[in-house]
Amino acid sequence: MKTLKFTLLSILILSIYSCGKYEEGPGFTLLSKSARMCQKWRPIQSVDGSTGVITNIDSDGSYIEFVKDGSIQYYNKDQMSFLGIDAVAGTWEFSDDKMQVSYSYDVLTLNTIKLETIKKLKINSLGLEDNNGNKIYYEYY
Repeated sequence: MKTLKFTLLSILILSIYSCGKYEEGPGFTLLSKSARMCQKWRPIQSVDGSTGVITNIDSDGSYIEFVKDGSIQYYNKDQMSFLGIDAVAGTWEFSDDKMQVSYSYDVLTLNTIKLETIKKLKINSLGLEDNNGNKIYYEYY
């Protein structure tokens, strides 16, 4: 009986330790990283990596949607509305250690490829950081 209790306690401790992967959370979750990532996200805040200036983003219809099959839908009103583009399609994937996400999409003939570090991945909030230290925070859309 002691062995069973020790084994269960060890599994619980390892589960809690392994779930706290991202700097800003969550500390513990039963949902997989894919289940949390595969949603439609609305940008709500940006943080300038060099100055630390925080800018709240108004809801203007911009979003990013990660789909389980590895596809992505992306729309940035500031960049796409004047071109008359509703959204673009592309692909995404986690890095091997699931600490980063890479995604790519085409706007007209321009291919955009992004690799961002995941700072936060909760069921209702996502934080991504680019290689310049700029962060974008999203909420479930």
